Amino acid sequence: MTSPAQSVRPDLDALFADLAHPNPHLQTQAYLAMVDHWPDEALQRLLTLLDQPDVSLRRAAVRGLGAFGAVALRPLAELFGMSPDGTVRASCVKAYAQIASNYPDQSFSPEAMAVLETALSDESPVVSQSAVMALGQVGIQALPLLIRICKGDNIAHVQSAAMALAEIPDPRAETCLREVFDDPATDPLSRQMVEASLGRLDSRRS
Repeated sequence: MTSPAQSVRPDLDALFADLAHPNPHLQTQAYLAMVDHWPDEALQRLLTLLDQPDVSLRRAAVRGLGAFGAVALRPLAELFGMSPDGTVRASCVKAYAQIASNYPDQSFSPEAMAVLETALSDESPVVSQSAVMALGQVGIQALPLLIRICKGDNIAHVQSAAMALAEIPDPRAETCLREVFDDPATDPLSRQMVEASLGRLDSRRS
């Protein structure tokens, strides 16, 4: 039975005020209440905060969007595609990472995967690196892209992809890591990270 206190719909402006509070616990309570009580209105308002110069508030908005799950994928894709602001695009990608982390059993839509693939070649290195990290959170669905990245020329991307591949229980991930490790053309720093990733795979088996 729902108590009168539980049935009261919290004020949306008050929830956004709590989202701006420096206390992360209060922020979390605020965006979870938004998901429960104001899903449509809150989602749109959170999207408008992704260009905030206040880093704490922007990060809270990213975390908040991550709580909405699959329903936020399309709005984030649309915002990513239309925004000339690298900060906004990076925030969209980071929100995707949050969604993947919060809802590991939900598949990403083809549209969302296309955004992450596009983001890999973004002119902003923050956007492109965030995309690799997000793909790592997506996991096995992103395996073909992660393999391609791990065999690429961007050292920072290779290192992040190698770490992600070490967490994916699929033989293709290990095969890729061993191929990159054995390739004499692999950068020494990348080889070191790949070796560490192979070590994690071996330790999990033992």
